[in-house]
Amino acid sequence: MTRHSDQAGSRLFVYGTLLADANHAMGSLLRRHATRIGTGSIRARLYIVPDPFDRTNAYPGAMPSGDASERVYGEVYAISGDSGRLLATLDEFEHCSQERPEPHEFMRRTVPVTMQDGTSLPATVYLYTWDVSRARFVPGGRFEGDGSTVR
Repeated sequence: MTRHSDQAGSRLFVYGTLLADANHAMGSLLRRHATRIGTGSIRARLYIVPDPFDRTNAYPGAMPSGDASERVYGEVYAISGDSGRLLATLDEFEHCSQERPEPHEFMRRTVPVTMQDGTSLPATVYLYTWDVSRARFVPGGRFEGDGSTVR
């Protein structure tokens, strides 16, 4: 893993649609403006959330967990250049831009990421905030999808 001295706001932890293997257009945008620095996990629970506006669609959402054994796995990226511009685009994608009505579906927060080598670093992540009673819990904490069934 490459060491970076970036601030947390210039690092992004992704766990779903934005993963390289998901082959989603927004993930491609991320990789044009950021470099993958490694893999890791956060303390959270992963769900597959049914889209409230399109019943044929679903997407991943991670919620914070008080249980240290619950982990969501993903990739960490170092954003190059103006992180604010990329994050503003991702805020719109994640339905948490200032132009969207509250409560936002996702919130952008800085959390500690445990890297694969055991080190910890702060990174920005999009966490899910809405009700998950109709969502499917993913016990292993790993999103596996090609992006074809997610927004």
